[in-house]
Amino acid sequence: MKRAFNPMGLLALPALAALLYLPTGDRDFLGFWGFLVFLRYFWVIPDELFLFTLRRAATLSFLLECILIGPALLFFYLRAPGANPMPQALGLSFAAALIFFCLYHTYLEWREMRGMA
Repeated sequence: MKRAFNPMGLLALPALAALLYLPTGDRDFLGFWGFLVFLRYFWVIPDELFLFTLRRAATLSFLLECILIGPALLFFYLRAPGANPMPQALGLSFAAALIFFCLYHTYLEWREMRGMA
């Protein structure tokens, strides 16, 4: 029987960006090590409930990002009217959505593990 491939494990690939710390010495790259938490999904067999919880977490995090981008653009524009607010707003909304996705998916997995799903 062939084992199913779980593409969610590929979310660990951005952790490779942390290796840029070595030549540059820029400590900002070290935050990318957090993506290594997704390595464990290479060993998870994706069943229907896993895919459903993944879809729920992804949908809500996408909606959160869409909701945050407008106020973030306005905030960063008002903070420095002469500068381009897009990079900071996109970065903030993406980071918030990614953190929410990780926390909410972990919560849904915990509920599934306890039989409360």
